[in-house]
Amino acid sequence: MSPEENGSKLTGRKDHWLPQCYMQGFIGPSRKEEPRPLFSFEKETQKWRPVSTREIGQGEGFYDYAEGTDYDAVTHPDSVFGRLEKQWRSKRELMERDKFASWAKHKDFLIEFMHMLRARSPMAMEQQRTVAGSYRVVQVTDIFPHPTNTSLTGVKLDTMTPYPMPAPAVRNTVIRQMLTDVQSGSSWAKDMDWCLRYTDEESNPYTATDQAVIVQGTLVAPAVTPEVLAHPDTIVIFPLCWQSCLFGSPLKFDVSYDRAHPQQPLSIRDEQKQRCDRFVISPVMF
Repeated sequence: MSPEENGSKLTGRKDHWLPQCYMQGFIGPSRKEEPRPLFSFEKETQKWRPVSTREIGQGEGFYDYAEGTDYDAVTHPDSVFGRLEKQWRSKRELMERDKFASWAKHKDFLIEFMHMLRARSPMAMEQQRTVAGSYRVVQVTDIFPHPTNTSLTGVKLDTMTPYPMPAPAVRNTVIRQMLTDVQSGSSWAKDMDWCLRYTDEESNPYTATDQAVIVQGTLVAPAVTPEVLAHPDTIVIFPLCWQSCLFGSPLKFDVSYDRAHPQQPLSIRDEQKQRCDRFVISPVMF
C-alpha cells in the first residue's frame, strides 16, 4: 500500500480546504513568476499581503479523524476529493482558450466542484459540528440471547438516559457527514439556471474568499436551506478564476454567456471584503 493510499500516514498535514489547484486560477499573468504571486486581504487585520497557495486556505489536520481511529476502516478525504482536484486545472485551462465560451460543456463538472468546495469549507464543517453536538446517544455494553425466544437478541445499555456524544465521536461524525455530502452530489443545483461572465482585465478581476461560494438574496436564514436556494431573489456566485465567474438562480438568465460589465466584478469584490470569514485572494490589491 502506498503512502497516498494509507490514511494512517496522512494525518497532521496542512489540509487545504481551499485547494491549491483552485487558488492558482487567481494568479494574474503579471505575477506568475513571483514566489508569492497572490495577494490576500486579511479580514482580521484589514490589510493586504502577498502569499503563495501553500500557505493559505489550510489548517493542520483539518480533515483528520479523531486520534486512535483505524484509518483502514474509514474513508479518507483524499479518495473523495482527488478526482475533482486532479481535473480542475485542465478543465479551467481548456475553457480559457476560448474565453470560457465552452463553459456549458463543463457545467456539470463545475457545479460538482463548487458543491465539493461548499461541503468541505470551514463554515459547512462548523454547521456539521453543531448538528453532531446535538445528538444524544447510549452505548451498548453487552449483547446476549433472549431468555425465552432464540430468534431474538437482548442488549444491555450503559444508561437509559441518552447523553451527548464524546468529542472523538463528534469529530468522526463531522468528517463522515462532510464526505457523504460531497459524494451525494449537488441535486439542489439542478433546479437552478446557470450563466457565466468573463473578463480579461487583470486590473478588474474576479476574486475568491475562504468560503469560495457566495449566496446572495433577500431571504434571511441562519444557513443556506432549500427554501433559500428556491427563493426567486437568490443568486449563487462561484468565481472560477480571476477571469470568470459562474452564477446560479431559480429564475432563467437572459444571456447564458457574456463579457462582464466592468461594475460587476467590482461590486462582487466589495461584498467579498465585507462577507469573508478570513480572507480574499486576488491577483491585485484593491
